[in-house]
Amino acid sequence: MKEVIDAIKKSKRFLITAHVKLEGDALGSQLAMKELLIGMGKEAFILDSDPVPEHYKFLPKADEVSDKFDKIGIFDAAIVLDCPTLDRTGRVRDVIKAKAVSVINIDHHVSNEKFGDVNWVEPNASSAGEMVFRLFKEARVLMTKEVALSLYIAILTDTGSFNYDNTSSITHEIAGELLGYGLDPALVSESVYERRSVKDINLLGLVLATIRVNKKGTIAYLEVTKDMLDKTGADLAKSEGLINFARSIDGVKVAVLFKEDQEDKNKINISFRSKGNGNVVDVNRIASLFGGGGHTKASGCVVTGSLEDVKKKVLAKIEEVLKRC
Repeated sequence: MKEVIDAIKKSKRFLITAHVKLEGDALGSQLAMKELLIGMGKEAFILDSDPVPEHYKFLPKADEVSDKFDKIGIFDAAIVLDCPTLDRTGRVRDVIKAKAVSVINIDHHVSNEKFGDVNWVEPNASSAGEMVFRLFKEARVLMTKEVALSLYIAILTDTGSFNYDNTSSITHEIAGELLGYGLDPALVSESVYERRSVKDINLLGLVLATIRVNKKGTIAYLEVTKDMLDKTGADLAKSEGLINFARSIDGVKVAVLFKEDQEDKNKINISFRSKGNGNVVDVNRIASLFGGGGHTKASGCVVTGSLEDVKKKVLAKIEEVLKRC
């Protein structure tokens, strides 16, 4: 962490980015990081490969997050948050490489490739948001209620509302301190989880109808297709938590969500989840077989091919892994 602070002190203007398909942790940690840099007397802007999802636009200064690549400012360092690889930043990767700037890599994924000039990787941290919180403390930068909200949402969403086993006593202590800035936890939860449109609920019905389980009941999978999205007009970003329906089935060891890309049906986004204690299936290793990664119990990847072909290939590999467990 001290290396990160030292590296920040050496540069003046920063590009901040995170992984494609923004979610709560990626977005919240970026917004907080920008305020940290400003508090340290630096200049910063946020550039992401994808726009802010509709259901996160209520976050303070979310409108300052850009996905426009035609007016990129000058910067002398890049801070990459919540990304196991530089490729996961999508289009921003090419911007960073073209500028040949120094890279500060801040992440909590066990699969992180330590691609930065400075790497702060803590797999035991609940979220990138938790790590940015610690940077505020280390740099002695005052936190505002707006920053506390961004960090609380980062932690809340990446811990599954404090239900996942990446939640520690330290996580709860940090969350408690953030609530001390006057946040209303019920209102925050409602803002994140209870603002779905009828279109999103219609999509949920179609997706749940696709749930299938293998013969042994150890693998459950479901899918989101482009046709479903076109038919309902739903927001793909709202499908973020649908995999938990498959994961919740009794006896299931691995849950998988296959999502067709809205622009390219032959690009399949895959999320993996596992559960249990002791002999838990490491889905990070499964995802890594397809060029992805993440955490032991939550990982993802992108595979090119038709949905049916990709499903067969991935499910076959999971069956192989389960035989060895």
